[in-house]
Amino acid sequence: MTEMIWLETVDSTQDELLRRLAPGGPGLPDGGALASADQRAGRGRQGRTWTTPPGTALALTVHLTPAAWRPPVGVQHYSWLSLVVASAVVDVVRELGVPAHLKWPNDVLVADGRKLCGVLAAVTPGGGVAVGMGVNVDHRAGVPVETATALSDWMPAEELPTPRDLAARIHAAVLDRVRGWAAALPADGGVVDGTHGCVAGVVDHLSTLGRQVRAELPGGEVLEGEAVGLGPGGTLRVAFATGGHEKMAVREISAGDVVHLRGDVRRAH
Repeated sequence: MTEMIWLETVDSTQDELLRRLAPGGPGLPDGGALASADQRAGRGRQGRTWTTPPGTALALTVHLTPAAWRPPVGVQHYSWLSLVVASAVVDVVRELGVPAHLKWPNDVLVADGRKLCGVLAAVTPGGGVAVGMGVNVDHRAGVPVETATALSDWMPAEELPTPRDLAARIHAAVLDRVRGWAAALPADGGVVDGTHGCVAGVVDHLSTLGRQVRAELPGGEVLEGEAVGLGPGGTLRVAFATGGHEKMAVREISAGDVVHLRGDVRRAH
């Protein structure tokens, strides 16, 4: 399997990967990864940062170069990667007995709605993609925020994987999932939305679909409606009332914070 480098401490595995890929850096091959259980300045969506006590969470970033794969993957499909990777994380934690599901665009939640993992993709020097994830492993010493959960909340202590073992397991699952996804993409480079077979695993895990949601969009706009599907590149299609609530319109959302309002978590097993 492609190399995973374990770091005893790091500011951010994603930032460290970007530094390694910068001109003059040591580089990292396609599929290579950096991992740590002591990340001091993790990065999230919209520039958010956070710090976790050593040993409580796993930080893992995987380097992918889809344009160099055979056949190459077009950049129009890159926006699927965070969802595809998150679906692989869901599979791993379900194998550990945790009832996980996926919330659009990049969060792994458990059955009660608390967050277990976040995923963030960034373009690398040279046009590749760094897909970073942070998985909460052990909160026995205290929960950082009420909306968070960890593997330790759902597993006996003696069965809890070490962050390093968990990293290896997730790394392997991610590489397997993204390569399978790439191989199933349309050969003509055509549009891929949520109806295409290559993202069936994403759709199956995505509890956002079929639910009433509130989307807080860039610029402050708020949209409420039903999440009815995924558009090209993994956009979220939201149906909402318009024209005096007598007609429905569908809008595609490519970025924003989405809150689940009502509906069953049908895909949490």
